[in-house]
Amino acid sequence: MSLHARIESAIRTAKQWESDPALLTEIRASIPFDDLVPEQCDPIKQRCDSFLSTTADSAANEDDETKEAKLQLRTSLQRPDDTSYEGDDLLLKRLTLYFKREVMTWVNSPPCVNPNCTGNEDGKLMKNEGVRGPVTEEEKGGGAGRVESDEYDFLCCPVWMDWICTHVRNAKHPQRSPASNSPRSLFSSRRGRCGKYANLFGTYCRAVGFDTRYCLDLTDHVWVEVWSVRMGKWIHADSCEGLIDRPNMYEQGWGKKLSYVIGATHDSVTDITKRYTRKFHTDDFQTRRREYSPDEPTSDRAFYQMNSTIMQMSNVAKSRLEELERRGRVEDKFFGLVQSSGVWDNDYKEGRISGSYAWKSVRGELGNQKKSDDNESKEETNEEASFVVESFYPAPHRSGVLSIFVQHPSMSSHECIIVNGVPCAAILASGTSIVVVDELSGCILQCRAFSCWSSVGAFVDTVPDGRIIAIASNISSVDVDQTTAKYLQRVGGLVNDTKPSPDPLMFIGQIGYYPKWSTCVNTTDVTKSVNVTIQLDNSSSLATKLRSERNTTPAVVLTRLPETVMPLKTQMGASEYQKRVAFEAFMKQDNDAKSAVVGYTTRPETPVYLIGNKSFPIRSAGGSAADTGSNNANWTTYHYLPEALVADDDVITNGIGKASSKSSNPAMFDIPVADDYFMGLLGGEILTKTGTSSPSVTNTVDAIENTRLVALYFSAHWCGPCRGFTPMLIEFYNHLKEEVAPTHGLEVVFVSSDRNEAKFQQYYGNMPFKAVPFANRGLAQQLKSVFGVQGIPSLVVLDTLSGRIVVSPEVSRREVHQACNMGEQAIERLFNSWLDQVPEESKAMLDILALSCEESAAKDFSADDTDRGNSKANEYLIRKKTTINSEDSAEVIKRLFTELVATGMSPNEAAAEAIKRSTHQSFILTEGTLKGSHNNDSFAIAATSIENAADTMLQLNNNEAAKFASVVTTAKKYITNVQKDPPNHRLGHSDLATRCLIKSLRLLEVLSC
Repeated sequence: MSLHARIESAIRTAKQWESDPALLTEIRASIPFDDLVPEQCDPIKQRCDSFLSTTADSAANEDDETKEAKLQLRTSLQRPDDTSYEGDDLLLKRLTLYFKREVMTWVNSPPCVNPNCTGNEDGKLMKNEGVRGPVTEEEKGGGAGRVESDEYDFLCCPVWMDWICTHVRNAKHPQRSPASNSPRSLFSSRRGRCGKYANLFGTYCRAVGFDTRYCLDLTDHVWVEVWSVRMGKWIHADSCEGLIDRPNMYEQGWGKKLSYVIGATHDSVTDITKRYTRKFHTDDFQTRRREYSPDEPTSDRAFYQMNSTIMQMSNVAKSRLEELERRGRVEDKFFGLVQSSGVWDNDYKEGRISGSYAWKSVRGELGNQKKSDDNESKEETNEEASFVVESFYPAPHRSGVLSIFVQHPSMSSHECIIVNGVPCAAILASGTSIVVVDELSGCILQCRAFSCWSSVGAFVDTVPDGRIIAIASNISSVDVDQTTAKYLQRVGGLVNDTKPSPDPLMFIGQIGYYPKWSTCVNTTDVTKSVNVTIQLDNSSSLATKLRSERNTTPAVVLTRLPETVMPLKTQMGASEYQKRVAFEAFMKQDNDAKSAVVGYTTRPETPVYLIGNKSFPIRSAGGSAADTGSNNANWTTYHYLPEALVADDDVITNGIGKASSKSSNPAMFDIPVADDYFMGLLGGEILTKTGTSSPSVTNTVDAIENTRLVALYFSAHWCGPCRGFTPMLIEFYNHLKEEVAPTHGLEVVFVSSDRNEAKFQQYYGNMPFKAVPFANRGLAQQLKSVFGVQGIPSLVVLDTLSGRIVVSPEVSRREVHQACNMGEQAIERLFNSWLDQVPEESKAMLDILALSCEESAAKDFSADDTDRGNSKANEYLIRKKTTINSEDSAEVIKRLFTELVATGMSPNEAAAEAIKRSTHQSFILTEGTLKGSHNNDSFAIAATSIENAADTMLQLNNNEAAKFASVVTTAKKYITNVQKDPPNHRLGHSDLATRCLIKSLRLLEVLSC
C-alpha cells in the first residue's frame, strides 16, 4: 500500500471518532471517573459534559472536609509515579491502564465459530493466512478496511470432524476476522488486537474531550497521542500495554525497525516519526523510508498536501488553524533537537507485553526477551539476574514462623518462590532461581537467577552456613562438573554421591545442614510444588533498622500515611527527617494496620506512601544521579531490614544526613564550560573565597570549572534593596553548595556598583561568592550594558555551555525571594527548574556525557559478589572460608580408603577413589536446630534421615512390623547379591547405579538391625 493510501487510512480512522456523538455519550457514561481519579472526578466530569454539549448541574461548593475526604480516596489503578501527572494527564494515565484491564480482551486468533467446540476459545488452532480487503456485506457494513483470514485445523477438533463428515467435504474453511473500523461495533465486541485497541481507545479519549491523534506505524502497530495542555505537547498512549509517555518503547524496548509513523486527527495529519526514533538520520533508517517515498522532500510534500486538503475539507476555524500551526512549530523544533542528540532521555528495556509469545516473535517485538532467548541457544552462558534491591523483610516481623512455597519452575514468574507471602524469585527464561533466607529472622537476603549450574555452585559456595535456601530450576544438570558438585554438597538433600536430577527441580533446605524438613522434588509435572513451614527461634531475633534505597519505587503501595499522624498538606511540605519521625511514630502506635507495613516510599513534595509485602520487588525509578531534573530521580524507598544489612551511615538527621544529600552521587563527567566566552565576559581573573578566608585572585577558567550555571549578581552596599536581597541569595547559594550540588551546580559572581574600594571590601566580605575585582570597574559597566541591567539588585543566570541567558533579571530575583521564603525544598525545585530552562543543545550534550560515564562505570563494575552493597552487609551475606590443612586431608583419604576396601573394592581402585573423593570433599551434614515440616503436593521424596526412612517404609507397609522386616531382609539380600557380582546384573553396567545400590545397602543394614 502506498504512503498516500496509508495516510488516508489514518485520517479515516480519526474522523470516525467524531461521527457518532451518541456513542461518545454512551462511552463517557460507562467510564467510572470516581474510580479512576477520585481526587478530581467532579472537574473532569464537568469538562466532559461541556465537550459533549450535555446539560450538567453545577456542583455545589465543597467545604474543606469534603475536599480532604476526596484526597483520601484511592484507586486500584494508582501507581507511585502518578505524582508526576496532574489533571487531565493523570486521567489519561489511569484511563489507559483501565482500558487495557477492564474494557478490551486481547485475541491472538479468532476462536472457533462452532458453539459446541470447547477446545479453541482463543484461536489456539487457527493459522493466519494473511490479509485481504472487505468482501461480504457484514465486513463492508462494519467499515472494515482489512480482513484477517485465519485457517482452522479441523483435525484438532473432534466436534468439527463430526460436522465436516456430515456437511462438508473440504477440511479447510477460512475463519474471517474483519478488522472493523467502526467504533460502535468495537464498543459492542470489545475484542481484538492492537488495531482495534487503538481505534476504540481513541474513541474513549474523544469521549472525555481529549484532543486525540491516531498514530499509525507502517511496521504494523497503532496507538494514540493526546494533547496535554499542561505540558504543551502530545503525550504517547498505548492502550495495548496500558502505558503513556513512553515514546522509546518501540525502538528501544521492542526492537522495532521503524520507518514511518503517521499522526492524524479529524482535521490534520503529520509525520511524527522523529518522536519515536533516535536513528532517523542513519543509513538503515533512511533505507527503510525509501520503500515508501523516493526522498524526504517528496515525503514532506505528500504530508503537506494531505494536511492542506483535510483542513480545507474540514472547514477548520481560524483559531484552531493557528493553534495547529503553533503546535507544529513547537513539534518541529523538538524533533530537530532530539535527533541532534541521538539519545533517549530514559531507558525502556522491556519487550512487548500484549500478545502471545509466538505472535510477538513473528512480528519481531520481543525486544530484550528475544535477546535472552538467543543467548539460550549458545552452549552455555554465565547470565545472571537479580533485583535492584534483593533484601526484603516480610511482615509481620518476628512472627516466629517462616513459610516457603516453591512452585514448578516452568511458571517463569516471581511466584516460583514465595517467602511468607512475598513472591521473590528472580527470573531467567531458562535458569535456576535461588532465594536465600536468614535463619534467625526470616528476612529475604538474596534473590538470584543463573543460567548454568556452575554459576549456581559458585554462588552457593559464598553463602554462610545456616542460611535457608529455596531453589527452582528448569535447566538440565546431567553435566555438572565435579567442582560444582562439591559446592552443592553443602546443601543437605540437594546432592549426595550423585549429581542433581536432569528433571526440573524444586528444593527447600539449609546450607551446611540436613534438617528433617529439607525437601527436594524432581518432576516434569507442572502441577507439583513443595511447601515448608519452619519454626524460627524468637529468642535470637535480630534488631531491625530502616534502610534507604535511592532512586527506587515499590511495585505497589498500601496506602498513605494516615492524616492523624501527619496531615496531608504537612506531608507535602515536610522534610525527609520530618517524614521519618512521622513514620516511626505511626509504627509505635497500638493498631493492627502497622502489622502489614514494612516501610515507606516518598520524594520531595509528595506524601508518605506505606509499603507492604506486595511491594516487592523494589524497582529502579528510572532516574540517575546526573538527572537532577527528572521526576523519578528523587524517589526513595525505606524498608526494615536486620541491622547487620544497613550501613552505619544510612541515617537521616534533622539537617544533614545521607538521605538528604543529592551530592552523595556526584556527577563523574566534566562540564564543557565555554571558557573563551567567560574569559572575554569576566576577564582573565576574578576573586574567589574558600570558606571565611580572605579573597584571592584566581584564573577565571579555574574559578568556574565544572559549574553548570553562572549567576551575575549586580549589587552595591549603598543600595537598600540590595542589602535586603543579598542575605537571601547567600542562603540560596549556601544550601545548593552544601546540600544539593557542590559541583556541577551554581556559581554566583558579584559585579559591584560600589563607589569606592573600601565599601566594596566591606560589602563583599560577607559574601561567599566569586567577584569581579573592583579595580576592573570598566568591565562591570560593560556587563551592565551587555545584559541590559537598568537597576540593582539584578541577577542574570547564564548557561555555562552556551553562554546564553537562562533566567532573566526580571524573573530570577523574584524567584529566589519566593524560594527562600518557602524553605529548602523550594530552593532545590527552583534550581532544578533553572536547569530545565537551559538550551536543548546543552541538555543533549550533558546527556551524552552522562551516558558515556554510565557505560564506563558498567564496564568497570566488578563481577565479584563482594562488591555488592556495603561492606557491613557483605560481612553478613558472605561466608568466611576456611582451608583444610594437609593432615586433615590425609586423614580423610585414610578413612575413605578403609571404607572402600571394606565394600570389596581392590586396594588400587580404593586408593584412586579415595584420593578423588578427598579432592572433592564430601560434607558430613548434621540435622541442625531448626524445626519444621513440609507438605508437598508431589510424590514421596527421599528420606532425610534414617529415622524418616524407617517411618516412611513402615507407612508404606501399613505399619505392619513383620511385613516391614520381610521387605528389608529381601532388599538386603538382593543388593548383597548385586554387590558381589555387579556385571551379571542388568543394572550393574552403570557405575553410578552400583554406587547408589552400595549406599542403599548401608542404609538397609542399619534398618534391619
